[in-house]
Amino acid sequence: MSTAIQAALAGEYAAIYAYGRAGGRLTADQDVALLHLSVHRTVRDTLRQWLLDDDEQPAPPAAAYTLPGPVNSDRQARELLALVELRLIPLYTELIAEQFEEPQRRRRAVREVRDCALRAQSWGAPGQAFPWPTDLAAPSAPS
Repeated sequence: MSTAIQAALAGEYAAIYAYGRAGGRLTADQDVALLHLSVHRTVRDTLRQWLLDDDEQPAPPAAAYTLPGPVNSDRQARELLALVELRLIPLYTELIAEQFEEPQRRRRAVREVRDCALRAQSWGAPGQAFPWPTDLAAPSAPS
């Protein structure tokens, strides 16, 4: 059973839901949100097909999703979209590890990590998706 594919699929369902909830609150960039929504639907379909190809049944989407907070403004919509994209990154990282013997799937998962990070930044997430631990010194620039 592919738990990583199932988890990524669940993440894509959540992303689609988040784009639906946030899209109406954006004061600009609705066309970008629609494009990103379309991308997430395509990825969802790809993950579902991978499961079917492996003779597994895709898990149904959750009946309801819990949002981290209200989505009543453009700022809150952008924060939600950045968050949902950032939450997909570790799911695709797990998929990369699980699909080690499947180079095509692995490459697709690597692209999804990159694309999720870029989309998160486009919605206002910080440039570094995983903040540097405060108890470690930041790497120094080469001399």
